Amino acid sequence: MAELLESTMLICFGLSWPMNLAKNIKAKSAKTMSLQFILLIIAGYIAGICAKFYNHKFNYVLVVYLLNLIVVSANLVVYFINRHYDRQTQKTNTQLCKELSGNTETKVDKSFGSSQGEDEMEKYRELNSITEAGGVVLFGSNTFASLPIGELTQAFRITEPIYNRSIKDIRLSQIESYLKVCLYELNPRKIFVNMGDMDILDENINIEEFIAKYEWLLYMIHTKTQAEIYIVSVISENPAAGKINEQLKKLSAQTGCKYIDAVSALESKRPTLRLFELLKVHMRNHPINFADAMEVGTLSNRKKADVPNDRQQSPEPDMDMAYAKH
Repeated sequence: MAELLESTMLICFGLSWPMNLAKNIKAKSAKTMSLQFILLIIAGYIAGICAKFYNHKFNYVLVVYLLNLIVVSANLVVYFINRHYDRQTQKTNTQLCKELSGNTETKVDKSFGSSQGEDEMEKYRELNSITEAGGVVLFGSNTFASLPIGELTQAFRITEPIYNRSIKDIRLSQIESYLKVCLYELNPRKIFVNMGDMDILDENINIEEFIAKYEWLLYMIHTKTQAEIYIVSVISENPAAGKINEQLKKLSAQTGCKYIDAVSALESKRPTLRLFELLKVHMRNHPINFADAMEVGTLSNRKKADVPNDRQQSPEPDMDMAYAKH
């Protein structure tokens, strides 16, 4: 009876290893696995088996020891297989790093108007001389570039310094040369990133490659600044947007960033206001309070004539102002 109870205890204890084995096979990464811990468990089982042989006790407990040892050893094999996957991923990221650095730029990247980019950089360099450190920076492509930050911050009575350093028509593979002026020089407290407006126009977009480039962008920002990073979803009706946003949400958790789902702005009658409302909650130094919530509701429900001017002509009914429906 004692042997049966001991065997039951070992079986219950060992059930976690088959579950870990299945999880690690699916993950294809050794980042969450510990080689030292696996070896320690294997050593413990071997010691238990040796003790049974030494005492000539060939019973159910010995069988369970052997089964558990086999499963844990399988985890050891999976660990080295996953290490191989990690090395392949690192190699891919290194290649993408070279591409982002301009070593393998595509023809589309080179077609980006250098004069347009330089004009933007010249303007931002001039503005950087009067900015305050520790502010909030918006960095993206067309969606963010269309936001009239001055009017919005005034309408929502936001006192924190907010700077829009977005570049129209820019793609993810073109941004590295702009990071110093648009982000690093500002020494921001928070950075809101919204890339993909232009990339998603490519019918043959490789989503895995896009996410890998996005991860490299986040890595560069993390290493050069102390800012909190917020990833804002791609705001588009393009079918690929949903898949990209799912991956961006996972990426935010993996990289220590925060994810903001702003797709609801597409369905809003006032998409510019709706987007800024979603961002504003995260811009403040203090948590949103009741007064903030009431203010958001008031601005969202204004009549058309009372809405702050976003410097664009009023659209016809059922047309969005700030976002093209690709």
